[in-house]
Amino acid sequence: MGHRVVIIGGGFGGLNAAIALRKVPVEVTLIDRRNFHLFQPLLYQVGTGGLSPANIAAPLRSVLSRQRNARVLLGDVLDFDVASRIVLLADGQVSYDTLIVAAGMTHSYFGHSEWEALAPGLKTIEDATTIRCATPASV
Repeated sequence: MGHRVVIIGGGFGGLNAAIALRKVPVEVTLIDRRNFHLFQPLLYQVGTGGLSPANIAAPLRSVLSRQRNARVLLGDVLDFDVASRIVLLADGQVSYDTLIVAAGMTHSYFGHSEWEALAPGLKTIEDATTIRCATPASV
């Protein structure tokens, strides 16, 4: 068994890390709770009806299908056992030699949680389709 690199997150950071390792003699495991990479800069286009969600999402397995040293796992990461070098998932565990955590981000209202009701987030496909379906009075 070769050197095992586990990457948490299939966003820009995690996916680019996996692709950068394509010619390195390691075993790459990319873990994400969703099975697709989302091109977030175009979420506003989905929200305004200019693009379909399918136009800005690509299946992670398809993106990495030609990369022989990579596999994709669908899973929820619950914790890390750093001493034992294990990622604990909701339905199992994965051992690693090197761990890359690129789990993404969340909205920030800069300490003003009251703004959340007035300024909907735009980080997911669901956020964009909610905005698309909302009437101006409800947004």
